[in-house]
Amino acid sequence: MMEPLSEGRALGRRRWLRRLGGGLCLVAVSLALFKAKVGWFFPVVSGSMEPTVETGEWVFLRYGTEPAERFDIVAFTDVGGGASIKRVIGLPGEVIALDPTGDVRIEGAPLRGDAARPPLTLFFDSSLQSIGEHWRHGGAYADPWSQVQGGETEAGSEAGPGEVWEMDGSAVARSASLGLLGLHGRIDDGGLRPDGSYRRGQQVVHDVSVSFEIKVLDAGGRLCVQLMEQGDVFEVSIPIYEGEDEARIDLFRRKAAPEPLEYFIYGRSEVPLREWLPVTFSNIDNLLRFQIGEFELEFDYDYRGNTLHPTAFDMSSISLGERVRLGGEGVVLQVRNIRVERDFHVAARGEFGAGTPLQLGPDEVFVVGDATAISRDSRERGPVPRGRIFGRVEAAVWPLSRARWLR
Repeated sequence: MMEPLSEGRALGRRRWLRRLGGGLCLVAVSLALFKAKVGWFFPVVSGSMEPTVETGEWVFLRYGTEPAERFDIVAFTDVGGGASIKRVIGLPGEVIALDPTGDVRIEGAPLRGDAARPPLTLFFDSSLQSIGEHWRHGGAYADPWSQVQGGETEAGSEAGPGEVWEMDGSAVARSASLGLLGLHGRIDDGGLRPDGSYRRGQQVVHDVSVSFEIKVLDAGGRLCVQLMEQGDVFEVSIPIYEGEDEARIDLFRRKAAPEPLEYFIYGRSEVPLREWLPVTFSNIDNLLRFQIGEFELEFDYDYRGNTLHPTAFDMSSISLGERVRLGGEGVVLQVRNIRVERDFHVAARGEFGAGTPLQLGPDEVFVVGDATAISRDSRERGPVPRGRIFGRVEAAVWPLSRARWLR
């Protein structure tokens, strides 16, 4: 009486195995077709694209030979027969030059602000690092700054997402730096890791951007944000007075003495008291931009070039000292959520494009690794024919905690 039941179970098991085998075959065929026609996953074994892609990560590569766009990350067959992934910075037919400041010049001009470009690289983040540890505040005898949230009030306390610093500028003298937080440490072509540690670079980077939130508690003075690049100090000054509907915003450049101030632009916008306002100030490819508040007031000013630093006796391109300052005088204010980012930087070296502009052929692209201080690329090996490009790197897929789209 039990045999028919056993035979039924066995028959069901065989059917299940056949279905499983058929499903696995279908998956295998689908993966094979996907790998042959669409793209596949590859490990990163070189540090030449750090910090965009770290060694040991896996990326998804989509096959294709369609024309690459500027700043695409492409895979191509190398001269020795292996495969490389690099970023395209020069397109067919263009004249490309690598500026000593790390900028890319196309047809003799830097890239404009609306041009496609890689995302900025994070250098400082107050949700991962301590403001008290990385920013100078106060002087030898007085310090108007104190930490009011996010840890103990003593300098050097642990950072946290809610770290807030307050400045009582009622006794800060006019034009004094006492009321300014100053980022100390060199800004280079490294980058901040997700755990808050920093991968040190080799080349000084000139183009930076700072963003933060500010709350004015008491008026009667001014807000100030400064970016230092080579021999220039670019400053935004905003006088704040109780009862004013709009505050005047001045953007100017202070050069080495005794040259006078150079005013770029001014405007007016509402700066409400006792409200957190987002602020961004950037200098990317000689394009200055300042933004404050939700209404996105924005200055967009393009200037010709920087003044050399006074110590650049050999006409070299250097930027020394505190590169970012923020705060004010005569006001009581708070700041939080400070982030400093740096621009994509290309070390000007090699025999192609550095010093002498390079004319690309009608079917050539110029590629570099994001870690341009260590990458071996078109600067030494010359342009890459488009016919050797076989795909674009679109995403980092492993480890899963770091999965992200790449651009």
